[in-house]
Amino acid sequence: MKIDIRHPVFLAAAGFAATAALLGTTSAHAQVMQVADNGTVLTRSGAGLIDWNENTSSPSSLPVAALTTRLPAVPAAYADTVTRVSAAHGISPALLEALIWQESRWRVAAVSRVGARGLTQLMPATARSLGVDPGDPVAAIEGGARYLRQQLDRFDGDVERALAAYNAGPGRVIRAGGIPNIAETRAYVAAILARLSPKEK
Repeated sequence: MKIDIRHPVFLAAAGFAATAALLGTTSAHAQVMQVADNGTVLTRSGAGLIDWNENTSSPSSLPVAALTTRLPAVPAAYADTVTRVSAAHGISPALLEALIWQESRWRVAAVSRVGARGLTQLMPATARSLGVDPGDPVAAIEGGARYLRQQLDRFDGDVERALAAYNAGPGRVIRAGGIPNIAETRAYVAAILARLSPKEK
């Protein structure tokens, strides 16, 4: 399914349809491990996901509601950057906000077990190729938006495949011919689509 990311209401129907489809399996739901909206810290790991190392709940205890609640406001320090960078790369601000929330919960110092860093959880090699310092929040937002734009261009504007590539790598998406059959990646895509800002729906 292709979604025109440049349209301000591109997720009106497709996002919830994709979310329902991607969250339809127990295995995908069971492996969604992250920082819950109430602050509960859950361990999660893998490409683009953070291992917080402070597990206070089992992965299976994360309710579906935690994936579908509204995003909190973008931190004031980054609001202008998100608006500017989104416009520069032709990406919906809501999509960029949702990606950053899913990746780091706006934690500048977030570091994953596999070495991804910063707000947009860029791997060191990716950050170097983009010429950005992932520890710099403004640079991280710019780099993450640019990398997402690259994936959108690679996959002809298909948001689902672009997000899957951001999480699991474009090679896996190409080989799978779509979202790879990786529970973490499928849940990652579904969670971001579900969290898009209400104003964009």
